[in-house]
This record gives sequence, structure tokens and C-alpha cells, in this order.
Amino acid sequence: MKKYLWGALAVVALGVIVLGVQYYRVRSAALQWDKPVAEILSEKLEKDAGTMTIEFTSRLDAPVDAVFRAFTEPERSQEFGGETVRYSKLLSSEGNKKVVEFEMVILGQPQRLSLEFTFIPDEQRIAIKTIESQFSDLAGEYRLVPSPDGTRTLLTYTGTAKDKVKVPVPLAFQKSALRETFVSTIRALKKGLAAQPSGGGNAQVLAPPAAQEQR
Repeated sequence: MKKYLWGALAVVALGVIVLGVQYYRVRSAALQWDKPVAEILSEKLEKDAGTMTIEFTSRLDAPVDAVFRAFTEPERSQEFGGETVRYSKLLSSEGNKKVVEFEMVILGQPQRLSLEFTFIPDEQRIAIKTIESQFSDLAGEYRLVPSPDGTRTLLTYTGTAKDKVKVPVPLAFQKSALRETFVSTIRALKKGLAAQPSGGGNAQVLAPPAAQEQR
């Protein structure tokens, strides 16, 4: 009798755990869309053997299509980047690819680099990689996911940055530079979205945070 009792209790306990996990997942998914907007919704920054693995997420109160359009003119970053972007110039444009040269100021320090952007509208992705940079080689992408009602966008940046030279810069400083760049990117993106005509149009986006991994 006791065996059956303990077996029944175990089943009940397991059911409670499963329901608890399901509730947590549903609640987390809901909070992802309903919590107050901040430039950084979540982050993951890990460095191993000279390579930084980067993941940032943010939420934008605009549809995916509008956000994607805002990425298609990175050469206009200087217009929306405030004091972060001193200079942005289109070096080449062919098919769904653009190469743009930037001069940016992160944590008070200037950096010049060239990045290639590959736009993949069918997958709502924008891939990036370094063409020229003094401090690091990077590869990454922005992924855009619509909210259930289609009015908002979850933006995720994932990438890696590999040191080209060894610089005695504390890891905490490097992470701060990444955060500052991502926040500046999101703020500029919001300005670009606000500048879009009501019927649709292009705006811009800044260089990816991975570009600032080394100062």
C-alpha cells in the first residue's frame, strides 16, 4: 500500500514540477514582450583564448519589416549616431551586400573600421563581418523576430570578435565598450525608425557591438 502511495505522490510531485516549468516558460515569454523597454534586454559576454563570444537582445516597438528597413542604409549612421559615429561612408554596394567605413568613438576612444553587411530579408537577418579593423576580426548577425501581434520586434545580435593584437585592456573595460556600442546602436536605430515615412522608407543602423571589442 505504501508503495502505491509513494508512487502516487511521486507522480503528483512530478506533475507539479512540470506545470511549474511550463508556467515559468510562459511567464518568461510574456515578460519578454511586456516588460519596460530597455536598450539591453539580455546579454552574454564570454572571452576565451582571445575570442569574445557576444550575445545581446533588445526589444523595439516597431514591426519587423520597419526594423529591417532601418538596417539597409548603414552608411547613414553619422546622421543618427550622435557623438558615437563621427564618420560613415559607403565604400561599395552590390546585390544584397554593402561595405561601409566607420569612425566611431567608444568610451572616449576613436576607432576606424570597415564592415560588410549582408541583408537577408527572407530570413529577417543581417550578417556582418570585418573587412578592415586594427584591433579585432569579427563575424556576427542580427536576427529579428516579430511579437505575437506583429507590432514589435525582438532583436538579437550574436557574434564573435577575435583579437588581432594583444592589448593589455581589462576584460571589464572591453565588455563596457561592447555595451556602450550596442546601446548606441539601438538608440540610433530608434531614431532611424522615427524618421521613416509613415508609408515606409529607409533609415539606418550603426556598426555592430562586436566591432568595438578591442580598444
